[in-house]
Amino acid sequence: MIDASIRLRRAILLGDSVLVERIIKCNPRLLQNPDFHNQSNTSLHLAAGHGKALIASFLIDAGHEKSEVSRNASHETPLMLAARNGHVEVGRLLIHRFPRCVTMTNEAGLDALSIASQAPASTGLIPFLLSEPDYPASPHTQDQDGNTPLHHASASGSLKTLRILLSVGANPLAKNNYDWTPLAYSQTVAAEVYFKNLVAEFERRKIEEAKMSEERNRLKNGGVRLVDDESKLDESEDDEVIGDALRRHWSPLERKLPAAPLPRHEWGTPVQHSRTRSGSGD
Repeated sequence: MIDASIRLRRAILLGDSVLVERIIKCNPRLLQNPDFHNQSNTSLHLAAGHGKALIASFLIDAGHEKSEVSRNASHETPLMLAARNGHVEVGRLLIHRFPRCVTMTNEAGLDALSIASQAPASTGLIPFLLSEPDYPASPHTQDQDGNTPLHHASASGSLKTLRILLSVGANPLAKNNYDWTPLAYSQTVAAEVYFKNLVAEFERRKIEEAKMSEERNRLKNGGVRLVDDESKLDESEDDEVIGDALRRHWSPLERKLPAAPLPRHEWGTPVQHSRTRSGSGD
């Protein structure tokens, strides 16, 4: 008769959730069932690595990870196996149920994000790894060789992953322990050109955002100078500094209002050149 532990592994591989439940209910001690001939992978490792979401959910509900997150002989979690093999549905389940496993690393220093970056089929999992509210994956993490997720994405030729990682601030100039940047690992000339264009695009956006921020600060400072009566600028210089702000951001009605009369009264200076608005007694 075939041993129950072997039958359980076969049932998981076949995706037979009914048989899996039956075997575990009859043999509760086999819930984790590590396979010492295969990296000590547990039942959940096996289900995650082969994309058996229904079975993975049952194993979790049965208490598979009750004490701690399972790790195999390479210190890999079930989430890492799901990420390596492109099983997004199981990966999302594991992120939701065990968010702390997102930032865990294996013996090579790879986390789930770096592993997912190696597999183009796991691109759909990457946004969920990056956006986990309590344990978000970092695009700047490095493995034992100094490689970032961007290095792995470039080496795997996963162009969508490159775009996602760059959009969240991954450094395209980061060097690994061998002094190589992610660009050096491009699989083809076309991929290299695409990577360069992506980097140029995001750099252009950064420059534009910096200019917009500088413009906002300039306009804000210009508004402050209007209120400050101790400024050495005369009226024409004030108008030159904030004129553009008035034209772009103030309504026609607001332009008719005096600049800042109240502080001038507080300092004892009479209001000069004031006039009422037409049609009102103000």
